[in-house]
Amino acid sequence: MPLPFDPEVIFLGGLFALALLTAVYVAAEIVLPLVLAVVLKLLLQPAMRLLERWHILPRMVAALLLILAVFGTIVGLGAAIEGPASTWAAKLPEGIPRLQERLSFLQAPINTLQRFLQQVEGSGPPAGAPGILPADSLRQFCFSFSCSCLVTRSCAGLSRSCQASAISAKPSTSRNRSKAISLRIWSRLRS
Repeated sequence: MPLPFDPEVIFLGGLFALALLTAVYVAAEIVLPLVLAVVLKLLLQPAMRLLERWHILPRMVAALLLILAVFGTIVGLGAAIEGPASTWAAKLPEGIPRLQERLSFLQAPINTLQRFLQQVEGSGPPAGAPGILPADSLRQFCFSFSCSCLVTRSCAGLSRSCQASAISAKPSTSRNRSKAISLRIWSRLRS
């Protein structure tokens, strides 16, 4: 099936994906265990088939054995990583100034973006004051942006209806001339 080229379909698909991700984020406490269960089932299914095919263990005992093997592997990896991780955590306070120095080139663009968003919002500290953009401001910006997208989509729907009315109002005598006129009207509506 070919992909759609209609911008409205693509935009609605994007809005649906955004709404789906938001719903999953809100229901994370329910969704994450279900996703983990599905992933474990898919990963352990070949081993279960192998154990069933060889008639080594009953199905339930094989499932418990595989789950214990997975958790044992996780605990073993955690124990193996513990030593290097604790060494790295001890060196972390020394490395933070170096990391800040290496990422200092990002400070100017981030400050510029924060000042711009504060000016757009109209509240907050003056343009020259350093600071972090509050979470409420970011939420308000995202809400305003999504409302703008919805209004743009509505306007696109209105322009489609204007195009349909312009095409339906064409005279039936000369098709090519009326088609050219309706295309000119459509191009003026789009610009």
